Amino acid sequence: MTPVAAAATPLELTANVRNLTGPRTGIEIYMEALLGALAATGSVQITALTWSPLGLALPGVREVIPVRRPDLPPGSMRGVLWKLWFDQWACLRDAPRDRPILYHGMDGFLPFALRRRDRCLVTVHDLGWQVHPELFSPRLRLMYGSLFPWVVRRADRFIAVSCYTADDLMRRAGVPATRIDVVHHGLDPAFLSGADPSARDGQPYLLAVGGVSPRKNTRRLIEAFVRWRGRGGRGAFHRLVITGISLDQEFVRSGLPDGVTLTGYVDKGELRRLYASAAAFVYPGIYEGFGFPILEAMACGTPVVTSSTGAAPEIAGGAALLVDPFDPDSIEGGIERATEPEEAERLRALGRERIRAFRWEDAARATIEAYRRAAA
Repeated sequence: MTPVAAAATPLELTANVRNLTGPRTGIEIYMEALLGALAATGSVQITALTWSPLGLALPGVREVIPVRRPDLPPGSMRGVLWKLWFDQWACLRDAPRDRPILYHGMDGFLPFALRRRDRCLVTVHDLGWQVHPELFSPRLRLMYGSLFPWVVRRADRFIAVSCYTADDLMRRAGVPATRIDVVHHGLDPAFLSGADPSARDGQPYLLAVGGVSPRKNTRRLIEAFVRWRGRGGRGAFHRLVITGISLDQEFVRSGLPDGVTLTGYVDKGELRRLYASAAAFVYPGIYEGFGFPILEAMACGTPVVTSSTGAAPEIAGGAALLVDPFDPDSIEGGIERATEPEEAERLRALGRERIRAFRWEDAARATIEAYRRAAA
């Protein structure tokens, strides 16, 4: 494991990236993209801790497996406890005894095994479990409530993924502004090749992501879509396609209305195609700390409807229609406007301009500056 560099470059960094052994959702996308961007700078040497091989093949990134994960049933209590043990203790079992390390908690957590002399910073993706606890399972609320106080006490610095999240850190966790760096995510360049107007031929549809889940506000979205479709006009010819793993299984089992389709998890290539072919992307989540899909849809030339709450307005930057996520009438109105030809073209032009502000190269440079402040 690697020591902290005192003043010279490259900095030596340690991070637990075992999340990358699973499906790619928000945090995993962040980890993978940031590791690649950091490696490309040549300014950081990274020890990437994991519990099974990742095959990252990035310059300056060394994979270390302190202990291999045993074959445990998914979601079992043994599996949960083993994961906690790895994240909090075992991941740092091979830390050098004669020197400190600089540790980045990319997933929002910090190991209990960190020593006094070690320096550390953590990326806080959101505080949704505090702001809207009703959207999280009892298990997740217990985990965050147990582990986050240690993060607040131990972190030398914090990276907030949006100004909104930084404000939450100050108001809800008492973290002073002087210890927070706001670093926006970048946009995956793969989505830049997704815009193809001819792909919109065929039966039109609206796209949503995140499956059917309380946090993504899918029940209200479906209610708004059914109303819009039932009024006739343009809506009568549209479908609603929802990608992702659904957490609200009770609602799914009760049966979906006509015109609503669940695809389950889709890979990046298929998601890009779905964005590019959609008449509009509708993302009325209750709370977002950032909102990758807003930028992905814009990059694919798709009009965006998103929430007036959380970090969504900050990320959209005036290039999307904002709706009240708690009001199905407001969501329906946003859908109606976004599918009007002139408004759709206006939103596409604004989106193409907005995405220029989000580059992983910039995020990597700002993150390295945060490392230097934490290591000072």
